[in-house]
Amino acid sequence: MFEILQTFDLRLLHAINSDWTNPFLDWFMALVTDYGFWKWPMLMGALALFVWGGYRERLFVIMTVALVVTGEGVTGTIKHLTNRPRPFQQLENIRHVDLSGVRICQPGPVAKGRSMPSGHTANIVAFASLASAIYRRWGKPAWILAFTIAYSRIYTGNHYPSDVAVALILSSGYSLAAVWTAPWLWRRLGPKWLAASHLQHPDLFPARAKSV
Repeated sequence: MFEILQTFDLRLLHAINSDWTNPFLDWFMALVTDYGFWKWPMLMGALALFVWGGYRERLFVIMTVALVVTGEGVTGTIKHLTNRPRPFQQLENIRHVDLSGVRICQPGPVAKGRSMPSGHTANIVAFASLASAIYRRWGKPAWILAFTIAYSRIYTGNHYPSDVAVALILSSGYSLAAVWTAPWLWRRLGPKWLAASHLQHPDLFPARAKSV
């Protein structure tokens, strides 16, 4: 069974990375997946939501930061234990796609493997899970973005499909746990620690939250 899964993993990787490609997708997937390009816009957007947004915006920012920190701890630990090199570091004829272009990489020694699981995927799945819980209808666009970024990690040669699948399962698990347990904690601890806010918003994820 493991050999079958491994064969499927490699075949899907080569299909996405080498066969289902074109110049536009090379540029688009490189842009979508480039954390360095999006880092400052994301940080400024989160700051703007927290400072000028209402209740739901602040809740969304706080919980997203908490889940990203959690995800970094979870994925970082697994990356250290598995020590799996990225496809472009380990396999021949893999296209490594980034904003500088496309390079056909050859395997070589890797000091520290960071492929399993995909941190990008884990973080964006947490983002989409919270968007669904807090904003309801905005969850669908967030999930489209999540699957696009997950796909881009394979397309650019940074991850195996199995890296992305494991990250999706892990992140869905701890994100759903947070969405389920946070309202319980809010009902019990909110009146003691944030009495005024709890009085105004007794339900952590109301269908229609009031602006503050």
